[in-house]
Amino acid sequence: MFTYAWVLVGLEKLLISFRTNPDFARKLLKISADYHLKLAESAIKLGTDAIMCGDDLAYKTGLMMSKKDFKEFLLPYYKEMIDLAHSKGVPFIKHSDGNIWEILPLFVEAGIDAINPLEPVAGMDIGEVKQKYGDKICLIGNIDCGDLLCRKTPEEVERVVKETIKKAAPGGGYIVSSSNAIQRAVRPENYRAMIDATRKWGKYPLKI
Repeated sequence: MFTYAWVLVGLEKLLISFRTNPDFARKLLKISADYHLKLAESAIKLGTDAIMCGDDLAYKTGLMMSKKDFKEFLLPYYKEMIDLAHSKGVPFIKHSDGNIWEILPLFVEAGIDAINPLEPVAGMDIGEVKQKYGDKICLIGNIDCGDLLCRKTPEEVERVVKETIKKAAPGGGYIVSSSNAIQRAVRPENYRAMIDATRKWGKYPLKI
């Protein structure tokens, strides 16, 4: 919902409007939110298993906006989407790259069912996320799609997958996934190593 709004006018202009023209920002975000609510409802009618909102809200070092602005301008619309998904009996997954520590508690409180992709290079330590929120939400991701999957060896990939499962999987609520996407730079043998390591070490009861 955030992405569609800033694509229309530019990210910088939208963020500045939070301060200089808040009514404009709210109207633009509502247009985007209303569209995506209808889209989600249609997808659910067609039998989708879950709703995932793919807005990125942060850089590796922190949020694109202040926590205050997030709560005022964006969180209410995410809450609408979360409530819609739950009213139709499907889970809601929130995606955002970057360091989202500041707003993760707000998403958990709003009722998300899962968070993705938990970028390790952005300081999103999955062990800490598991400790704080693992009894409330499912964790998805954390296998670095950059240096690890693109440049390291299959043996290193298996080691990282094994360590990540050890941190995040006890008690359930973890889905192994890359920290973003499987882009063309990913070495095929490393992608295969991630899958194989998941099948080897991710079976319950865990033997790590």
